[in-house]
Amino acid sequence: MRLDELISRLPEDAVSSLSLADPACDIYNLSFLTSEASKVPRGDVLYFTDSELLPKAIPDSRQFSCVIVDGSPAPDGLANQPNVNLCWLEQGANLFACYNALQSAFLEDQELMGIVRRLLAAHFSNQGLQYLIEEAATALGNPIVVVDPTYRYVAYHLGDLPEDDSQLARVMCEEIANETVLDEAVTYIRDSHIDSEIARSKGPYEQHNTILDCNTMTLAVMVRGVCIAHVMMMESAHPFGDLDREVFVRLCSFVSQEMQKSEVWGPTSGEMGSYFLENLLNDRSPSVAVTRRRMKALNFHPKELMYVVCLHAPGEGLSQVQAEYVAGQLRPVLHHALYTRHHQQFVALLSRDPDVGFSAAAERKLREVAALNRLTVGVSNIFTSIVDTRKAYEQARAAVRYGEMASNALDDGGLYRYCDYAYMHMLDITGRRIDLLSLCHPALLSLLEYDEEHKSELIETLFCYLQVAGSTARAAELLSLHKNTMLYRLGRIRKQLGMDLTSGEDLFMLQASFRILMNLGLFTPRLRLTRAQLGD
Repeated sequence: MRLDELISRLPEDAVSSLSLADPACDIYNLSFLTSEASKVPRGDVLYFTDSELLPKAIPDSRQFSCVIVDGSPAPDGLANQPNVNLCWLEQGANLFACYNALQSAFLEDQELMGIVRRLLAAHFSNQGLQYLIEEAATALGNPIVVVDPTYRYVAYHLGDLPEDDSQLARVMCEEIANETVLDEAVTYIRDSHIDSEIARSKGPYEQHNTILDCNTMTLAVMVRGVCIAHVMMMESAHPFGDLDREVFVRLCSFVSQEMQKSEVWGPTSGEMGSYFLENLLNDRSPSVAVTRRRMKALNFHPKELMYVVCLHAPGEGLSQVQAEYVAGQLRPVLHHALYTRHHQQFVALLSRDPDVGFSAAAERKLREVAALNRLTVGVSNIFTSIVDTRKAYEQARAAVRYGEMASNALDDGGLYRYCDYAYMHMLDITGRRIDLLSLCHPALLSLLEYDEEHKSELIETLFCYLQVAGSTARAAELLSLHKNTMLYRLGRIRKQLGMDLTSGEDLFMLQASFRILMNLGLFTPRLRLTRAQLGD
């Protein structure tokens, strides 16, 4: 502890005069000066003594700090040394009261350091913000909560909050159950301008909270000038003291660092909208009421139709800097939208009016940015309730995964819609339960065996014919066959299958069976067509 800070803890009017050569020197202990100690004094000890035991001089290599209790002057040689700190007490000052005051300061400082070390260990344990708050609340003995600017609980620990009918217990239990600050409390915060008071406060803002009916201590957590959360401690088990205030300030610094470990606080998006989207992507069953309240706090009003778009990079995914570039390039598409970097992917929630939908211009821009950055794009189905965002995100991710799997047969240009690949998702789920090959039409399996035995290409011809919706001319053009050759092959295919290829049911089963063979890796088309080629 610094010498000047320590001396400031002496009782009021106890100090007569000071001669401090180095007021910032560190003191780690107190002791009464003995004749033996005066010969070789320690530089990190503050001694108490009367003038009779003062040494005549101190070697230049040592530091000496002392409280003189009898008011007598120090020897001239000692008082003028540049390595000596002296403090004289007033005549009649209570020696033991002074000593105890300094000793209490040491004990308090040791307790502070002990708690800070505990918080530091929690922070570097990588067990998350919740663990840090649990450690802090346990060490300080009062409940602590972390709330984001949309009044959602990010982390909390109530400790030994009494399970009674007190206002504090009732309100906290209700808020924790809803994972958000109650509307009544939000109104109170806004009407009382508490957020503004916290922002203006140079340290922890303390007040009596009428909603909780207890004293509270609150501090804003800032990242790059943006408030990302408020940390609040409630006076429940014991009153606030200086130690609480000192630890609380340091705790908020740890909270800031802990929250920045999340991808959402990287340079891609320091906006609260991105944090809100991150929560939606992680929450399997979000509350409709809480979500609406948070959207209102964010002033985010999505359009009627929504999509989730996921831009995926191969390998280790997108870095924060790369995601920032992608966000800048996609700016024309990101109106009425939220976006974030989630699991090393760029994820955007787009909202559109029904007459606009997923426009051709938006698709062109996504394809352009994807090609420029060597990304693939997954697009979810349309949805209308924002609480379905996570489900839509899973569709967008699946679209990327299955679109890339099918890319050897169909070239979609790196942009995959879930509606086009949902059948592969279905096959994937089904294949975990039963043998997919057992679902394949036996006639197609027979044709596959015939081709292998006779080195023919009937199955390739049939697949292309089905892909172009039974257009003989189009299939012949794509396969570079004469029309008569195409007709001859179709005749052999009909005979081998035992089908005339006019029944919709038969065609459906053949298409489904082809997808099964492709899923199992038993058939890979020779031609890789685009959707435009299929539709010509």
